[in-house]
Amino acid sequence: MPTETKDYYTGGLETGYYPFSFKDNECFRFTDKDNNEAERITYSNYWREQINLYGQKVGYYVNNFSLSSADLLYGEEPLQRYSPPQMIIMAVNLNDNALMLSKYGLLSEDEVTAFIHISGFYETFGVDAEPKSGDVFQLTEYGRSRPGGRDGKFFEITERLDEDTAQINALAGHYVWLVKAKRFEWSFEPGLSGDAVNSQVYDDTKSPSVTGASKPYSFNVDTESREIFDYSKTDYGNVYGGYY
Repeated sequence: MPTETKDYYTGGLETGYYPFSFKDNECFRFTDKDNNEAERITYSNYWREQINLYGQKVGYYVNNFSLSSADLLYGEEPLQRYSPPQMIIMAVNLNDNALMLSKYGLLSEDEVTAFIHISGFYETFGVDAEPKSGDVFQLTEYGRSRPGGRDGKFFEITERLDEDTAQINALAGHYVWLVKAKRFEWSFEPGLSGDAVNSQVYDDTKSPSVTGASKPYSFNVDTESREIFDYSKTDYGNVYGGYY
């Protein structure tokens, strides 16, 4: 028997060493994107149908952060604003009270994983628009029937993915955005508001408050601290210096 040759592996008919003739890298593939366009359109329509049937309508606020006007040393933009909300539909997987262990103890934060059809996002925000970290959305429809005047929770996007083969890229297609978000804590950013019926604790009466909320107590930590550290009222020496 002759020594091994390329024909032995490729199954060249002229050699007779192998009963089938084939060439590597030239076989038909189910994942060939030149041949499976119709199947990928079917998957795209499947995602569109699932999102429209089982998704939630949310108010989406675009973060208008601009590198040209930002302070790159601190990574902040003093004049940053959020655009008025646009209503879009997401398929939402909400994890309420997600526990996370840190060196300071247990933290409880709501988390969201959501799916947004790419073409649906284009229709609302324009072609080539993409969700990005820092954008905020409110679960408007989900929170509409909450008791006590509450409304939908706000979430800030922390991650955006277009490729996750285990979940969203059947036949190597790209149909939806997968976004991950955490509960948003409002700190008076222009264009946004906090959750309704959410009285914030603050000591400075000049600070703005959530609409409809007022300072719920008369205690002032600054005044009380001055009383504690006023050594003229005690027999203790001023060993640490004056408080003010």
